Amino acid sequence: MNRASNAGSRFAFLLWFTSSLLLVVGMVLPMFSFHKFYIFNDTFSLLGSVTYLLQEGEFFLFLILFAFSIALPLYKMGLSLLLVSHAIKDPERKIKTVKQLVMVGKWSMTDVFVIAVLAATVKLGMIATIEVHAGLYVFGAGVITSMLLVHRLLSGYELKPV
Repeated sequence: MNRASNAGSRFAFLLWFTSSLLLVVGMVLPMFSFHKFYIFNDTFSLLGSVTYLLQEGEFFLFLILFAFSIALPLYKMGLSLLLVSHAIKDPERKIKTVKQLVMVGKWSMTDVFVIAVLAATVKLGMIATIEVHAGLYVFGAGVITSMLLVHRLLSGYELKPV
């Protein structure tokens, strides 16, 4: 492995580590607080929101939020780790992993979730006061860095539309 290739691998691993850390920390940190008529005050993290939906019996909403905002991003980071770490030696299996990463990238709605929360923050301003916390920004940074990572990992492949 030459020096440039080694530096590129280290950068890709650093990008993977950074985006994974930001995503996980962003899921746990408080994202926003609702304040309504000085009576109702509640602060939510992504993980807390998903847990709350499950406890309240909102199974459909729980499944959607869990699948697209937690499970798929973590699965995407797992696939990315396989590629970044060069753990897959078989070229055919590596191509299969790349194709899975492309497919997960199409269905992963993490970035859509962040935008939806920001839009809700603006739209609910007349009904309630919403305070945005660090978790939303950390999670958003994780989304952006994971998108950069996937773009970097897929840049060496010529992928045909399915």
